[in-house]
Amino acid sequence: MNGNEVIERFAGRGFNNAKEFAQFLHEVDGRRSMDAWRVAINRWVKKGNSYLPPNITDEDIDSKARTYYDESKDKYLTFLTNISEILVITGDKHRDMRRSYSNLGGALTFDEMASKYDMPSHLVAMYVKAWKWRHAMDPFTDEEITLKDSSSLVDDYISMKRKDVVIKAEKEVQKRIDKDAMSWREFRHTVADEFAGLVKLHKGRVTKTKMKIGSDDFALVISPSDLHFGKYGWISETGEQYNREEARKCLISKTENLLSRLPSAPEKIYLTAGSDWFHVDNDLGGTTKGTPQDMDGTPAQILMEGVKLACDHIDILRSVAPVEIILMAGNHDRHTSLMLMLYLEAAYKEAKDVNVIVNAEPRQYITYGKSLLGFTHGDKINLNNLPSIMSIEEREKWGETKHHVWFHGHLHHLKVSDKNGATIIQLPSLAGHDRYHTRAGYVMERKGLCAHMVDKELGVVANLFSPVIDDE
Repeated sequence: MNGNEVIERFAGRGFNNAKEFAQFLHEVDGRRSMDAWRVAINRWVKKGNSYLPPNITDEDIDSKARTYYDESKDKYLTFLTNISEILVITGDKHRDMRRSYSNLGGALTFDEMASKYDMPSHLVAMYVKAWKWRHAMDPFTDEEITLKDSSSLVDDYISMKRKDVVIKAEKEVQKRIDKDAMSWREFRHTVADEFAGLVKLHKGRVTKTKMKIGSDDFALVISPSDLHFGKYGWISETGEQYNREEARKCLISKTENLLSRLPSAPEKIYLTAGSDWFHVDNDLGGTTKGTPQDMDGTPAQILMEGVKLACDHIDILRSVAPVEIILMAGNHDRHTSLMLMLYLEAAYKEAKDVNVIVNAEPRQYITYGKSLLGFTHGDKINLNNLPSIMSIEEREKWGETKHHVWFHGHLHHLKVSDKNGATIIQLPSLAGHDRYHTRAGYVMERKGLCAHMVDKELGVVANLFSPVIDDE
């Protein structure tokens, strides 16, 4: 459209002067400046035209539509008469505001709308009036009804209805809580206080238990062994769904759950990397040995998203305490787990609270206080020999420390045993089942994530477990 066509289209909407009209047109079509539009309007008026109908009254001005939807930019323009200002709102915000003001979206008041959308209350009131919104209106804009298919609108409506039910239920619960609290206060004033006066005070001696485990310092060992990121299990074939999204969700939620149970922040967090973190180890989609696997995604996609997930996981842990990362290369990812360590070393090179120990040995050792901690995946070795291997490979540290602990994965279920002067902790897995495990009947383990508190003096003093709950 040329300039005159744009002017004619919006003329008669109740603008008080050319400046207001020019400001509005500049928002509609920004190719011209406000001054340029003002000149064009004046020329148009000199030809005998008018943007105000003759004998227009204030009541007529208020009834005129001062609103416009710019479809190309998905923006809503509103000319607010009282303050002579054009308010530009994005399409998403406008539609969300309409929903919130409708009964189905919560029937928010002006003050509630102002708080939610970071707008002055009086501005919200003028905006609602300009668009002629009512609480009883439907929650959809004309544009949504025109452009969206009916099934999509039905889905949105059901979603809002469900949210409305939840909000009303929460209000009812709060109402009942307030009622119960009032009943309790009345009971205290009328009955309980009088009854308490008739009871003789108990003068027994109470000894407080000191809530202290060894020294004040402890480290946390957390090992998401056998995550098998990139494994795929089809629910109709395995009885449960497992993919990259499910792996991420389980890892993050279970880690946050374990951290929430800690009595205080640990001095340090030891995190194992690898140990079948990746489901495949080569471009053909096989394990280190070459065994083909059911995959969710390509090998490159699994690798690239897997290292990003590792960083996200580390960032959660480092918000609690400094993190030291130890390699536990697995039989599914012996090569890519080392690649992961090199990636993490580069990614956290400047981070003072993250230390990545790059070491390709199949068994790794850490000393913390009076404990010697060993880490290995657990394949290709007789697990009963782990204590003897530790005593030989770390002969001096074995003699210097009082507690000896092994952590390993591979077998996907939790087990703790003491053998030959060491505690062996077999770690569980978060991973779901694929075709191989289902057909072989390896479905009886309890999936979850473990964290272990290691006291500087007493060694391992607590084992925390966050299970994966079906349909969670």
